[in-house]
Amino acid sequence: MKEENPFFGRMNDPTGAAWVKGICGEEIEIYLYIRDRVIEEARYYTEGCGSILAAGKAVAEQAEGKTVDEALFLNPGSIIESEALREEDSHCAILATITLYKAIADYLLKP
Repeated sequence: MKEENPFFGRMNDPTGAAWVKGICGEEIEIYLYIRDRVIEEARYYTEGCGSILAAGKAVAEQAEGKTVDEALFLNPGSIIESEALREEDSHCAILATITLYKAIADYLLKP
């Protein structure tokens, strides 16, 4: 039986969102619903490999419930450790983290 992943999928009307394509060709989208500077909901979407799926899930899971400032302290190292990614897949953790930062910037730069 396939495990249900509450962090996977696109979001309607996010308060912050970003899409990034890495040099490896993988693409990931991050969607955030932020209220009072707290990330109440975080989601990711990708059609990529298992490593980018794992990295996206870890980023969304770790960001949800944090303030914007706390989420900006998430880093690829914490994603690699939490999902036990192989060293050759570390670029997926970097890609997912960069996308989170861009989604937060999208929220912060809105009027």
